[in-house]
Amino acid sequence: MDGLKQAEDAAVSFDTPSGRTLEAYAPSSDIGERKIKDFYNRTLPQLGWKKVPESSKKSSVSYEREGEVLTISIDNGTPLSVRFELMTREKD
Repeated sequence: MDGLKQAEDAAVSFDTPSGRTLEAYAPSSDIGERKIKDFYNRTLPQLGWKKVPESSKKSSVSYEREGEVLTISIDNGTPLSVRFELMTREKD
C-alpha cells in the first residue's frame, strides 16, 4: 500500500512442524487506520482472501486463504504501525 514501508529489521519468519509463521511491520506517518483497512478490504478479496468475521480487537482484521490466516493489526501510535502476521491455520 502506498504510504507504508516495511521495517526490514523487524521481520520474522520461521517454519514449524505445524506450518509457517511470517511477521512484518510497516510504519507510516501519512495514513490512518480507516484508510489502511479500506485498502486491504478492497484488495485482498481480489487475491482470493476471505475476510474472517470481526474479532473483539477493533484495531485488527483477519483473512483466510488456502489454509493460512493473515492478520493485519494497527497500532495508532506515532508513527502509526501496521503488523502483518501470516500463519498456517491449525487443523481441527
